[in-house]
Amino acid sequence: MKKKSVFLLLAILFFALAGFGIRQKFQASQKTIPATIVAKVQTLTGISKIKSGSVNAVILGESIAVSQGASNPATTSWNSDLNTALYAKYSNKIVWDNKASAGKLIDYSLERAKEITSNTDAVFIFTGRIDRNFSTPEQFSKKYIQLINEIKSKAPKADIFCIVEPPMISPDESKFLGIRKTIMDVAAKNSVNLIDVWSAFPQDPVTLHRLLEDVLHPNDNGNKLMADYIYSYLVTVINTDK
Repeated sequence: MKKKSVFLLLAILFFALAGFGIRQKFQASQKTIPATIVAKVQTLTGISKIKSGSVNAVILGESIAVSQGASNPATTSWNSDLNTALYAKYSNKIVWDNKASAGKLIDYSLERAKEITSNTDAVFIFTGRIDRNFSTPEQFSKKYIQLINEIKSKAPKADIFCIVEPPMISPDESKFLGIRKTIMDVAAKNSVNLIDVWSAFPQDPVTLHRLLEDVLHPNDNGNKLMADYIYSYLVTVINTDK
């Protein structure tokens, strides 16, 4: 009887590990961004400079923007991993000006956006996670549009990348879905680039937890997944830019 129990336990463990492997392969396949998804973005004037030199980029947002869950944000953050991949391909890097700060609403990004200089080549926006508990999608939309317009006024030639942040493990995750849709809609209507990082992450809580340091912040593996997804998008738009 004990042998049968042990066999059954081993069988369950085997299929669980096999299922995890399948999910990992599926997750990896999501890193490639089809060209059709990026066909309608604005004409690139900033990020494409990486083909011949460095790019000046600003980061706006909160804790996910500053890679709070990374073991060492200086080396295992999403933007550090992204720079490593970009340098391997183009032999040039992005020079980051990270104006994000943990625990901040979109209002903070609006204030920091005023500091953006005209020589900025790209702006990456990571905001909305905290706002889901303080603003309706309609209220958030107005501020998000205001933020985009502020960036355009400060750096007319900069490429703007609206990032939809990863999912989290929380009963109120449904609140973020309205924010996600708002970001997607605003990006489409204002001719800026959308990078839906949310879609690159697994939705199953058990699998998702392996990519998070807590219930919200991506760990080193989660930051690497973010970097890979953003890298795939950027390379696609850079290569299709004429």
